Amino acid sequence: MLASNTCNMEGFRDAMNEAQLTVGEVSVNYEDRGRPETGAAPLVLLHGYLGSTADWAAVLPRLAECRRVLAYDHRGHGMSGKPGRADAYTFDALTEDLHAFLTGLDLGEVDLLGHSMGGVVAQRYTLAHPDRVRSLILMDTAPEPTRGPLSWVVRIVGMVVRRRGMGALGKLVKLLSKGEVGPGGIDREQRDRQTAAFLGMDPEAFAAFGRALGSYPSLVGRLSEISCPTTVLVGARDKTLRVGIRQLVGGIADAQLVVIEGAGHNPQTEQPAAWLAAVADHFERLEDNA
Repeated sequence: MLASNTCNMEGFRDAMNEAQLTVGEVSVNYEDRGRPETGAAPLVLLHGYLGSTADWAAVLPRLAECRRVLAYDHRGHGMSGKPGRADAYTFDALTEDLHAFLTGLDLGEVDLLGHSMGGVVAQRYTLAHPDRVRSLILMDTAPEPTRGPLSWVVRIVGMVVRRRGMGALGKLVKLLSKGEVGPGGIDREQRDRQTAAFLGMDPEAFAAFGRALGSYPSLVGRLSEISCPTTVLVGARDKTLRVGIRQLVGGIADAQLVVIEGAGHNPQTEQPAAWLAAVADHFERLEDNA
């Protein structure tokens, strides 16, 4: 189960606070849920490219049962600010946004969970501010660009989107959103939220981060500098990231690998029960080693 044995659930009410925080030149939309009174370090969730806070809707209430959990939309995504300039969308900017977010809310030391592009940001932030990260969960991500046919497709589509806007992908998104909604996983409401966030993305962010994901500087040589407890999660069907996952597990001391069966790139929506169990195991290991 997700709740630890020391978590008193009596009287628990999962109250959600959705708010905006000014971070540098952008306003950041975030959700703040859970139980800060437990004294547990806050858990901060970083979504991936094209995502939003909607990516966590199926799991966030359970995560918030025993700790404070925060999730925000990256700049250019979801309901966060959209500068509309290519130079505003860099990994440096995302890393600075995270630091400003944690500092602005006075969160202190946190547990950090990064998915895909968010996982790259989590790695960069941990290397830059090791004193601010108590533990790390890296999900379906890599320490260097994963080059392949998909990266070129994203770049080409990015050029189209910059000229014609995200509406140019509207028909494709509607087609994909008609897929099966599995029992116990993503529901129609969450799918609709994800679709709306995707179509509302800044076209400049779509193009710029699409390029950046194929060209950001490798972190492989610095992975040994990450010393906090780390779990590496990956969907069993996420084949494009197999090399990156091996690099993370081999490069970070004592990193624990967890493979989520029946899942692809988004295990938190495809196999939420197994994903929640893996996250619970991560925190149990922290308690055991405290």
